[in-house]
Amino acid sequence: MAIKHKILKNTSDSNKVNIYQNSIVLYILDTAMDQHISLQRLSIKNGHVSIDGIGVSDDACRKFIAILQQRLSGMECHGTVKADKGIYTFHMDGSKREHHSTNQQDTNDRSPVGDSN
Repeated sequence: MAIKHKILKNTSDSNKVNIYQNSIVLYILDTAMDQHISLQRLSIKNGHVSIDGIGVSDDACRKFIAILQQRLSGMECHGTVKADKGIYTFHMDGSKREHHSTNQQDTNDRSPVGDSN
């Protein structure tokens, strides 16, 4: 909890972008710990979030993505989950901008999470 306050306090009041991004990072980390998710990569840049991680089950990965889809207000998030030899990995992207869906097939046998609207 002290680290959380320190991260949020280290940004100046005039730089709202850093406060917003730091808040997103903290929320993602808190949610990952609550859901027993291991984050492999977390990137936030120019209003775009990209996350790769590992979960204990397909359901755990899907629940993590669903929670972020609901809680990251103002962002449109889409994720996929892949199972390979008992290891469950996921990838999620989120953006303030509207995503334009493509009809390309995912060659990694990943199944989508959430709705595509």
